[in-house]
Amino acid sequence: MSLTLVGLSSRAQDFNSVVQRARNERWAEDIQWLRLLQYQSDFYIITKSQAGSDKFFLDPKGSNHPDLELYATIRDLSANTRTIKSRDGKFTDVVSCIFPARKMWLEKKSGVKFPTPPCDRYDRFKEILQAKSLTYVFSSYYLNNPSSAFGHTFLRINKGPSARDGERYDLEDYGIGYAALPVSSNPIVYSVLGISGLTPGVFDINPYYFKVREYNDFESRDLWEYDLGFNPEEVDLIVAFFWEVSDVNFNYHYFSQNCSYRILAALEVARPSLHLIDDLKLHVMPGDTVQTLYRVPGLVTKIHYRPSARMTFRNRFEQLPDDLKERIQKFAVDESPSNLIQNLSSSQKVGVLDTAMDEIDFLYPKDIAGKTGKYSLKKEVLIDRAEVGVTSLPLEMKIPWSEAPHDAHGSRRLGAGIRHWQNDDTATLVSMKFALHDLLDEKWGYPPTAQITMGDFALSFRPHQSSIEKAIFFEVISLAPLDDFMKSPSWRLKISNERGYENNCIGLCHWTELSGGIGLTKTLVRSLDVSLWLRANSEYNVDFSNEALRIGAGPAAMLRWNHGIFSLLGESYYRYDYKGAAKEFRQNSIGAQLTPQKSWALRASAQDSNSQTIFDTQLFYYY
Repeated sequence: MSLTLVGLSSRAQDFNSVVQRARNERWAEDIQWLRLLQYQSDFYIITKSQAGSDKFFLDPKGSNHPDLELYATIRDLSANTRTIKSRDGKFTDVVSCIFPARKMWLEKKSGVKFPTPPCDRYDRFKEILQAKSLTYVFSSYYLNNPSSAFGHTFLRINKGPSARDGERYDLEDYGIGYAALPVSSNPIVYSVLGISGLTPGVFDINPYYFKVREYNDFESRDLWEYDLGFNPEEVDLIVAFFWEVSDVNFNYHYFSQNCSYRILAALEVARPSLHLIDDLKLHVMPGDTVQTLYRVPGLVTKIHYRPSARMTFRNRFEQLPDDLKERIQKFAVDESPSNLIQNLSSSQKVGVLDTAMDEIDFLYPKDIAGKTGKYSLKKEVLIDRAEVGVTSLPLEMKIPWSEAPHDAHGSRRLGAGIRHWQNDDTATLVSMKFALHDLLDEKWGYPPTAQITMGDFALSFRPHQSSIEKAIFFEVISLAPLDDFMKSPSWRLKISNERGYENNCIGLCHWTELSGGIGLTKTLVRSLDVSLWLRANSEYNVDFSNEALRIGAGPAAMLRWNHGIFSLLGESYYRYDYKGAAKEFRQNSIGAQLTPQKSWALRASAQDSNSQTIFDTQLFYYY
């Protein structure tokens, strides 16, 4: 039996009775209430809400006191008189229209029906979304933007089938994401603020076709869509929660409280039995959060793959006969639609023109969106395609399950083994990598031609001495195999502090390194890549003889094979140091890895530099 709060004389009495029940039954400790207000616990002690806006709290001390905020919420919902302005000052609403999720939770918890005034803005919000279900979306790794190098996730709010024909049109759905506000146009300042958690983060909502255009088309990133098994009541609550936080700032932490963390925290609001945040690592990788959801029995109900413009073109191109492939390759050079379709049958024209359109969309997305540059070329192809007048057959898309994030190896890695020097000195070697994937790791679940490393540390131990062998803070190697359509260079960047022996360095020499390079990569046969590089290094250490800083550059060649459970990587590097005692530096390295299981691997490597040869053998555990 529920009680409706009506009449001025009864409201105060009813308010007092609900507050008394809340105290007696300790509602403020209910996990769903704590999640609605985004309170953070340290060692089971509530510290503070992660929400950074005073307007999110009805009690002056509400950000630190869930009980006071609960009582203030009951009071204001009962009175139905207090109003709050939106952040931009354009709108004013009563509390029940600003915090509908709290109202829903309290009414269910108490059995009391609070006053329900007209909420035009919130009702319009719900009407636009028409939320029926939820889908968690992972946008694949994008190395051309440091903020997206580790992937990105957001939530899709799904509408029901169309009333017109009963079909689902997911491009008409809405995507809700969380991102840092662009507080600075300087990428270094922006990165430092994001890493340190000093950047404000906000939720944003856009039509799903905006997301598809941004990720699928502009950035050629595949989208992996994971349908979630939330019931209608849970979906309604999460929509109400997003409405509540739409005007609220949070502190954005690039490696912890990031896009994925916030979305998982929102999912926990809807279903108290979920403990997704507790399952996350200290550094929250978007791909890890997919695995977190996938491990919950019954939570992921279906997986969909939405190919990027690049993958769509590749699939259509590979399905053409060899003679028509040659025409597409020539079209990539001469860009002549008339030569492309000359002396072809109608069905052949359909194949090459559809492929040519996909190629233009893939290579020139901004031109097509802005109706500039190659847009006129696509118009020519479209006119020729319209004149054929034959309906295209559905494209049979080969889903690259080997890149699915839910089935990837763990982003963290522990290693233990032996390091042996050529002078017969031997040490125990222990390593730890926080994220994410290198060129010798098994490719399953990650970009097949990329290395993304953050926080890779190795220590050696001997009876009377121990040393940090390396501390790689950040390293990216992007191999971009050249073909008839892709002409992008390969590139690499590394920031580290490492131990070395060359260049007359005295004692246990550690230098701080900033290095990079640009190169060309060619895939000779399947899984065998050859790269030629121009690399540059800057290294600093006060123990360097003659100069504390050495700067050099030179050529390098890399050979990489990675297929199945076995991988091989070799590189030869010559560098001339503009500053440095030895002037010339040569280094040859080779590594091999056997990965019999996704969580375990055995790696052996050797490195020979100017004055030292090192052999490593390690057993790795991925988690």
